[in-house]
Amino acid sequence: MRITFLGHAGFAVETAGALVVMDPWLTPQGAFDSAWMQLPRNHHLAPRVRELLETPGKERFLYISHEHKDHFDPEFLATIAKRDFTVLVPKFRRAELRDIFEKYGCKRVIACEDSREIPIKGGYIKLFVSEQGTNRDSSVMVRGDGQCFLNINDCKMHDRLARVIAEEGPIDVFSAQFSGAIWHPTCYEYPRETYSAISLKKRDSKFEAVARALEVVQPRAYIAAAGPAAFLDPELFSLNFQDVSIFPRAPVLFSYLEKRLPTLPTRYLEPMPGDVLDAGPLEFVSQVPERVTTENFQEYLHTYAKDMAHVFRERRRNLMREEVDEIHGRLRVELQRKLDLLDLHDRVGMPFYVELTEAPTRLLRVDFKGRRVDEVTEMRDKSRYAMKVSASDIVRVLDRKLNWEDFLLSFRLRLSRNPDVYEPVLHGFLGVEVEDIREFCDGIRATEAQKERTVVEAGGKRFTIQRFCPHQGADLSEGWVEEGRYVVCPRHRWQFDLQNGGVCKSNNSTLCAEPVADKPEKVERGGDKAPAADKAPVVDKAPVEPPRV
Repeated sequence: MRITFLGHAGFAVETAGALVVMDPWLTPQGAFDSAWMQLPRNHHLAPRVRELLETPGKERFLYISHEHKDHFDPEFLATIAKRDFTVLVPKFRRAELRDIFEKYGCKRVIACEDSREIPIKGGYIKLFVSEQGTNRDSSVMVRGDGQCFLNINDCKMHDRLARVIAEEGPIDVFSAQFSGAIWHPTCYEYPRETYSAISLKKRDSKFEAVARALEVVQPRAYIAAAGPAAFLDPELFSLNFQDVSIFPRAPVLFSYLEKRLPTLPTRYLEPMPGDVLDAGPLEFVSQVPERVTTENFQEYLHTYAKDMAHVFRERRRNLMREEVDEIHGRLRVELQRKLDLLDLHDRVGMPFYVELTEAPTRLLRVDFKGRRVDEVTEMRDKSRYAMKVSASDIVRVLDRKLNWEDFLLSFRLRLSRNPDVYEPVLHGFLGVEVEDIREFCDGIRATEAQKERTVVEAGGKRFTIQRFCPHQGADLSEGWVEEGRYVVCPRHRWQFDLQNGGVCKSNNSTLCAEPVADKPEKVERGGDKAPAADKAPVVDKAPVEPPRV
C-alpha cells in the first residue's frame, strides 16, 4: 500500500487492486470565502490527482468525507474531464452531497451507511458515518496488500474507536485532525490573557484527544493531517503567528505526544504535499524538495501571501448606501425566518444583536422570547450576544454564495457575549441554515431523549450519570475522569462536574449525576470498562465550547 499525501486531509491510497483519492482540496481559491488556504500549498498537485482519477487500470474511487469546503472541493472536481470512477460518500439523512454527485456524471455513486464495506481486490474500503442533528462527518478505512490505513480526519468518532479496532484488527497507518476548526475564540473580543488561556485549553484538549486515540488504535505510524490552514487575507494574516492559538503546527503536537506517550512505539510523520509513504516498511519512497520547517515558516507564509494577494484585492468592494440598506433589510428577513422555525427559542436566555459596520446605529435585535427581530439604535441589554460584520461579507450568505457555517469559518466577523457562556441553541441559530433549523431542534430533543444511565468512579466515590452526552450524544462510557471529579466527553471534551450534580463547566448542560452509597469491588458501567482517571490535567478555568463538527 502506498499513501500519497495531498495536503490538509487529502490522500491518494494505492493498493494492488484499487486507488482511493480522499478529500482532495486543491483549488487555489482556498475555502470559506478564501479565508483558509492550504498549508503547505498544494495547488501544483491538481494535474497529478486528475491523472490518477482519469487513468484506467485499477478500480478508482473518490471519497468525500463531508460537505465542508476544506474537504469537498467542487472547483477542483469540476476540472476532471474523464469521470469513469466511483464516488463514495456517507449516507447522511440530508441527501445534498449525494445529490450533487448524482449530477456529476461519474461511473456510479455509492452512498454508504455506517460501517458499509466496499470490496476491492485483496481487501476492502469501509466508511464510518457520524451524524448528530445537522452535524455530519465520516471516516474511511482502506485495507489491502496486507496493510490498513484508517483516516478519521475531523470525524468525532473517538467514543467508538475501541469497538472499531476490536472488529477490524490492527491499524498500520492512522490519521486524525489535530488543529482547531472553530470560530471560538478566534472571532471573539477577549482580553489577550483570556484569549490565550482559552486557546491553550482548546489546543491541549485537541492534543489529548489525539493521544487517547493513539492509545486505543496503537498504529505503527500516525500522519499529522487536517492541520492548520494558512490565513493569507491581510485582515487575518496575524492569526498565523499568535504565540498561543487553536491552530498549532505538527511539531508542537509531536512534542506533546512524546511527553504524554513516552513508551508508545508509533512513528509520528509530518509529510509535505506530494510525499509518498510505503505503508509496509513505513518508508517514504518519494519526498518533495520543498519542506516547510519551523525555521522557514514565517518567510514561507509571507511569500505565499504575496503570491495570493490578488485573490483578496478582487473580493473587496465599497458599497453604496442604497446597497447597505437593501442588505440590512434582507438580513432582518433571514433572521426572522430562522426565528420563526426555531421552536426551542424559549431556551435562549439573552437577545442576539447584529451590527453592520456600514450602519452602526441600525442594530438588529433578535428577541428569542418574543420571537421577533427589531431595529434598535443601541445595545440596551447587559446580558446579550453580539455580532459585528460588514455588509459586503454577510451579503455573500444572503446571496447563497456561502452558507452560514462557511461564513462563520471565514473569521470575517467579531463576536462577544455576556455572560461568557456557550448556549447551544443560540449557537445553532447562528450557524445553521434556515432549512435545517427544524432538524437542528429535533436533534437536540432526540439526544435529550436518551435516558440510559451508567456508573462512574471518581475521587474514590461512585456516581450514576446519563450515559450519553447531552451535547451530541457521545457515549460517555468511552470518556474519562479528570481531577477526580470531571467526566470528560470523548468527542468534544466537555467537562461535567460530578461534585456539582454533573453540570458542565462551560454551560448549563448536565448529566444529572447522583452519588451511589455502596461501593462493590468491581465497578461495572453498562458492560464497559471504567474510564481512565486523572490522565489529562485541566490547564485552566477558561470557558470553552466544542469544535466544529
